[in-house]
Amino acid sequence: MGSPDERSATLSAATRFNQFQRTMLQWNGVHPYHAVHVLKVAAPLERERFEERLNLVVEQCGLAGLSIDEARGTHSYAGGYPQCVVREVPDDGGVMAALDAEIVWQLNEPFATERPFTPFRFFLMNSGGVSHLGIAYFHAVADAEAISRLLFAIARASFATEMPALADASLRPLRVSRMPTGSPFHFFHRTRAALTRFQTMRKSIRPPSCEENEFRNTYFGVTFDADQTKAVLARAKGWGLTVNDLCLAALLKAISTSATEVHWYKTYRPLLSVGCVVNGRRDLPEKRRRDFGLFLGSFAVTQDVSGEVTMQSLANTVRARTIAVKRHKLYLAAPLEFMISRFMFGRMPLEKQRNFYRKTYPLWGGITNMNMGALRKADDDLPMVDYFRAVSAGPAMPLVIGVTGVEGVLNFGVSFRPTVLPEADVRGIVARFTALLTGSEEAV
Repeated sequence: MGSPDERSATLSAATRFNQFQRTMLQWNGVHPYHAVHVLKVAAPLERERFEERLNLVVEQCGLAGLSIDEARGTHSYAGGYPQCVVREVPDDGGVMAALDAEIVWQLNEPFATERPFTPFRFFLMNSGGVSHLGIAYFHAVADAEAISRLLFAIARASFATEMPALADASLRPLRVSRMPTGSPFHFFHRTRAALTRFQTMRKSIRPPSCEENEFRNTYFGVTFDADQTKAVLARAKGWGLTVNDLCLAALLKAISTSATEVHWYKTYRPLLSVGCVVNGRRDLPEKRRRDFGLFLGSFAVTQDVSGEVTMQSLANTVRARTIAVKRHKLYLAAPLEFMISRFMFGRMPLEKQRNFYRKTYPLWGGITNMNMGALRKADDDLPMVDYFRAVSAGPAMPLVIGVTGVEGVLNFGVSFRPTVLPEADVRGIVARFTALLTGSEEAV
């Protein structure tokens, strides 16, 4: 893991971005590419206390003063006191409506990356004796697991009587951010599989065309109560699936219904593709699995959506695909695809960039899944009530659903680009998606 002294010594040294991070940097050049987490705590919190403690924690971690050299693909942290200012959010119009509006603002507001900066922004809402602690972050520097640990550390410090020492030294940056590629044989196998997947995906129904140079995101959230969550878990278990498999199948079916109802549908393209982001930390050496940074892979599921198909049949097909992806770790082939797409994307004017992925990687949407229970300590006395996430829908896909499991419920953070998918269409897709998860709507 590295001692605190070893980590502190590397703060000003340049760290090379991995391929996923470099692709996010490119996306950020077109429109802010961020993510947002919100921790709901069953206790009020003063803005001044939150601001003081979060700045001290970020200083302890050495995560201020980020400099990026995009041409070289490197970054470094100078450390120091970050001087972050907390935005206080009033609960006008209702708590969730106010949070949704703040998340939309955070997704679309850029960081000033041309000079050293702190890659985090913070906000706070108090309502009815409950506080919502929010963090928006420059996504290229960290994945959801790293950010959740940082936000938990800040929350614990904020509610502590005395400022604690940093208990999680892994929150300090290291010099290594590369993802494993395996042996040459495995690399060749994954590369061949990626090319085959690419050729198949190219035959998919394309999302609607973006007709203007506008990548703005909007957002809304959906929450399943305990009974609805139990229904999802029971359905997944009864069919021999993971929750992620069930979500992918439900998204395919929900989008396929929408695609056949509106003018985008082309009968000669019966295939439909959706994506999935994978936590790649399990493939790192054990001593690196808690490193602060971004360690993600991805894969796509392409399926024939013509004709009649039941939800269970579709889910079983998806399960067979994801088993193969996991067995051969095909999600680790994503860096090669990122390199190729980044090369092509970077040589186009904005007018062509806005539809590049639609034509080359026609993904309608994607799932990013996170179980908060696996990240909390058994002896953690922080009175967490809930946790919400949002991830930018960037140039690669117009719709992203962040699925978060916490305290016996499921939260769905829906981010989308309204210049590609109008809000009414997205809400229809999400309504079918959530109904298919619980079984209240069966595919025919």
